[in-house]
Amino acid sequence: MKIMHIIDSDGLNGAEIMLLNLMEEQRRMGLEPVLLSLGDRAAEENSLEAEAKTRMFSVIPVRMKRGYSLPGALEIVRAAREAGAALLHSHGYKADILIGSLPRTIRKIPMVRTQHGCTSARKFSRIGMYEALDSVIMRGLDAVVEVNGRATDRKRRRGAKFVIENGIPELKFDPASAYSADPAVREFCRGGLIVGTLSRLSEEKGLVHLIAALSLICRRQPRVKALVFGAGPQKDLLQSLVNDAGLAGKVMLAGYRNAAYHYLPCFDVFVLPSLTEGLPIALLEAMQAAVPIVATRVGGIPSVLENGATGVLVGPKDPTALAEAILGVLADLRGARTMGRNARMVAVANYSSRRMAENYLRVYETVLKNWRN
Repeated sequence: MKIMHIIDSDGLNGAEIMLLNLMEEQRRMGLEPVLLSLGDRAAEENSLEAEAKTRMFSVIPVRMKRGYSLPGALEIVRAAREAGAALLHSHGYKADILIGSLPRTIRKIPMVRTQHGCTSARKFSRIGMYEALDSVIMRGLDAVVEVNGRATDRKRRRGAKFVIENGIPELKFDPASAYSADPAVREFCRGGLIVGTLSRLSEEKGLVHLIAALSLICRRQPRVKALVFGAGPQKDLLQSLVNDAGLAGKVMLAGYRNAAYHYLPCFDVFVLPSLTEGLPIALLEAMQAAVPIVATRVGGIPSVLENGATGVLVGPKDPTALAEAILGVLADLRGARTMGRNARMVAVANYSSRRMAENYLRVYETVLKNWRN
């Protein structure tokens, strides 16, 4: 079975990592996953396309004008037919809207979409408008999958019939090599208690609240330092907030690193201050690393952390509560590390990429059976 995965990617973020994990498992299962990567007309090869090629996947780049493009939608369908795809699997608003707007008589191939989570914290942003349109379009798709069962926007979930939680392979961590290849990071971490995160630098990730919490923490525990791996549109804003709070020597925005999970064992606390989430891949990576976790009570996070049994939960947009939770973990690192080891057992047992791929295969089989009928 040839599965064509369609995505408009701007980096190797959580959805892209989940997709690569899924494609790897599908290949092991005897399926034939193909990546169809969308982009603007002037776009060069992006990081997802490059990584997919490194992993020896077939990659079909499709370039089109920004916004809605009927010729672009028809080009996707043409490419899928020529490739012999049995099923389309979309991973984002643009693919959903482009292909979902086509009648079945034109599309002629069943389509599954995965709702990875919101990418905007503001209702009336451009992405917010995409979400609103997507919520209408997705009702005409053959199956809608959510990565957690706790979505708060029930209007968005009206088309959802399946919940398949994200999964990752069992990871091997190599913090020594990561440090040796990154002397600036190694020197920054020397002698500190490291609060760290792996995150896209965007509004919905709540990093402005983490910086506010760090301002409170450092007054009481001066050894604390924060290490943030990731790239995104809020980089300049976050650096300005760091400087204004007098945290220039305490917070390092280290930028994007490939396989940044290797740094996780170097953290004393992993923090996820998101305002909205699906089921974040970085959270599963931190659980496998057995790092004590402090995270916000949004999306699928409470379920994965077993409502606080394998990680500390706080409300979003609350720097004071976030600061108190982090300080509490640092004050009892022995107990927190026990909690981290329990989190690792849960992640390995319940959130594997193999289980995820098997669940998607069942959805595909259901969709194809219904399509033929």
